[in-house]
Amino acid sequence: MKRSFLWQRALAFKRELSLISALTLLSSLATLSVPWLAGQLLGGLADDAPSDLAKITGLLALALVIMTALNIAASMVSAQTSGRILATLRTDAYGHIQSLPIGFHEQSRRGDLLAMMTYEVRSLSDFLTSTIANVPAMLMTAGGAVTLLFLIDPAIAFIVPVLVPAFFIALKLISRRLRGLAERVRETEAEVMWVADSDLEMLPAIKSFAAETRHSKAYARIVEAARSLNFQEDRITAAIGPVIALVAGLAAITIIVLAASGPGPAERDPAELFAFLLYAALLTRPVGGLANVYGQWQIARGTVARMERIFAVEPEITGSGREMTETSPAAIRFENVSFGYEGREQVLRGVSFAIKPAQVVALTGANGAGKSTLIRLLLRFYSPDEGRILHGSDDIADLQIQHWRRQIGYVPQRALLFNGTIAKNIAFGCDEAEPQAIKRAARLAQAWQFIGELPDGLNTEIGDNGIRLSGGERQRIALARALLNDPPILILDEATSMYDLESEAAFIAECESALSGRTVIIITHRAASLALADRVFEVSDQSLREVAIQR
Repeated sequence: MKRSFLWQRALAFKRELSLISALTLLSSLATLSVPWLAGQLLGGLADDAPSDLAKITGLLALALVIMTALNIAASMVSAQTSGRILATLRTDAYGHIQSLPIGFHEQSRRGDLLAMMTYEVRSLSDFLTSTIANVPAMLMTAGGAVTLLFLIDPAIAFIVPVLVPAFFIALKLISRRLRGLAERVRETEAEVMWVADSDLEMLPAIKSFAAETRHSKAYARIVEAARSLNFQEDRITAAIGPVIALVAGLAAITIIVLAASGPGPAERDPAELFAFLLYAALLTRPVGGLANVYGQWQIARGTVARMERIFAVEPEITGSGREMTETSPAAIRFENVSFGYEGREQVLRGVSFAIKPAQVVALTGANGAGKSTLIRLLLRFYSPDEGRILHGSDDIADLQIQHWRRQIGYVPQRALLFNGTIAKNIAFGCDEAEPQAIKRAARLAQAWQFIGELPDGLNTEIGDNGIRLSGGERQRIALARALLNDPPILILDEATSMYDLESEAAFIAECESALSGRTVIIITHRAASLALADRVFEVSDQSLREVAIQR
């Protein structure tokens, strides 16, 4: 486990973790006093010496009260700290995942990422507060008990260090498979989450193909695999503590027998004998606890290994770069641009073309030819393998990435909507938008007519992914969102593919004024949308060529 990940997060809460350790250490000191005081009490009863019994009884009761109070305080601080660590880990994980390039997300399963942000960060926060912070107290209790055993009777207590190798042998035998198993458990749990998320998103398709039973059975198989692995992990972790406690208990019995029947038992002080026996019994608790720590450590290593792989991915560099030289429409130029997705042959090779300021350009071509790839490069979702893209005199690779993207209104082929009102979806990315601006954008996108017919108008809830709207209505909401910010550059990726002919004609009529003064790139095959274009380019065979406009 790399120090840089877990250690840094522990250091961020060093005061809280130190407080937990301090409270549990004080509790251990109180715990260590109990066998001695109990021995004195039992010894006094055996000797029929009632003069000190009241004092010893009071001290013993006080030790138990202090121990209980410290344990309660430690548990409360631990719960509060665990919650704060969990919130921090979730926030850090969410922020990091959001900062990663689009390419990473396209190659990752969403279930893995969701798993990391939910139960994996919880297990790590519990490990830090409930396990690591308690290790000093366990060591003090074990070390203190052994030390006091030696002070009372070193000859018999000498058996304790002889038995230590037995503890470690038992630990190795039980938990040698735990780390690899923990990694498989986490991967399977992530798959359970991924399948559930994917099936819920695909539910309309599943129902349309009457495939509910098949998908339910497939999900049940994955759940059963996860249950089996979890049971294997739980079986090992459940055995560690009891088995080690058994070994420690047998050792304690051996010590007790030797103390009670060894040379000269009648000559022993009864108080010391009782204390010796109680310390021998007390020793089993921290030894069993330390064994559990070892098991939890193995599980934590698997969790951290998965988190480290994600945190090792470099985020997009959004804070560096400079402001744009020209924020008004300027020429966009692709100069000898080549690009290929990882593990695949090049999609574009040596592509060069220019778009004049405030010009409307249409891109056509077969599916997979590279039209959307050109847009992804322009949005800096990816960087060219060769060549460069210019806006005016600025190489967009040198610009502050978020500032550059704010100059672009992007309408993807699949409308990306969230569960909320129509108004909130249109105002996505512009929370301060005035109602009048939202209405104007809706009218411009030919969305106001159907919005006005809804009982709640702009306040209508649209469901996950806009499921309560038709495909064309979803596209109009996405278009209104892009137009709201009045961007100098507008990209329409098949933005009218779900419009009927009448709505598309109305949109085209409105668009001539709405697009005026903007640089517009349209990906389309539809004749009505092509009519908007000043120039048309066809993408094919890794290259791009201009074609004559058919009016």
